[in-house]
Amino acid sequence: MRAVVFAGDGRMTMEDRPMPAVTLPDDVLIAVEACGICGTDVQILNVPPGHPATPDTIMGHEFVGRVEAVGPAADPALVGQRVIVDPDPKCGACPSCRAGRPATCSNVVALGIFRDGALASHVVAPASACHPISDHVPSEIAALVEPLACVMNGTQRAAVRPGEAAVVFGAGAIGCLFTAVLAASGAKPVIVVEPRKERAPVALAVGATAVVTPEELEQRRDELLPFGADVVVDAVGSVLAQCIDIAAQSGRLVIFGMNSNARPPIHQVEITEKGLTIFGSYITDFTFPPAIRFVESGLMDLGPMISAVLPLDQTPDGIALLRAGTATKVVIKP
Repeated sequence: MRAVVFAGDGRMTMEDRPMPAVTLPDDVLIAVEACGICGTDVQILNVPPGHPATPDTIMGHEFVGRVEAVGPAADPALVGQRVIVDPDPKCGACPSCRAGRPATCSNVVALGIFRDGALASHVVAPASACHPISDHVPSEIAALVEPLACVMNGTQRAAVRPGEAAVVFGAGAIGCLFTAVLAASGAKPVIVVEPRKERAPVALAVGATAVVTPEELEQRRDELLPFGADVVVDAVGSVLAQCIDIAAQSGRLVIFGMNSNARPPIHQVEITEKGLTIFGSYITDFTFPPAIRFVESGLMDLGPMISAVLPLDQTPDGIALLRAGTATKVVIKP
């Protein structure tokens, strides 16, 4: 099969790889319908990288597919089932898992990052990582479930309440998913801060009250957020200082974006004086079921987020679109 492979040092290659096979008792073989390109994939391919990955690994971790074969320990009823896959299989045995905190499992080996993923026609995953999804959900929307589940982990930790003011820094795919969930949770206003004006229409389409540049936020701050923001999301990975500044008294900050090269200066005394709570939110925490229900119900139309649907051999073009900031979400159909 053809596959998109991380070759190290910012390089991505198209290669012929052997078809994967079920080897472990609880393995399942999945035919991939669609796989989103994640901001993490772009960070992996940056030089220096903004996220670690294992060279020679097939990329892709935001995917939907149909189970074709199962190992002897897996439920045979999975064969033929359409599934979303948690690409960060939790071990269930480490101290974090035993304490009910699987998002910080110390033994995760992520698909598409440290083991072969889904930018190919087929992928192998643990049966326990599979979550059924209805056939009526379009494949490009189903491919959003994994990042949506990660986002829902962050919003649940922040305990968003109706009528609270929210600010999201960044109108990429993650920022737009946070915007959609915050709006669906009753937060109002939901202000999105994004320097690229061409991204504003998508953020507005998924629930933003207003989309402003950082400069416009400063100019209109008293008008838009007279009391500050109760919930602030960093979907960029480098704007903690701005999040602290815009937060209301007793505000909650969700720090989600990942950029290991960022070193923002922090005015720490504001955290103390405002009584802020800061949540570092990473991957999922029992949030796949609600994320699947969200897209199955059609509670909010996420279609405007899909900028392009491309075949596998055009994956480099999809990466280029995301790097240029001209696409919100690019989905690959192998």
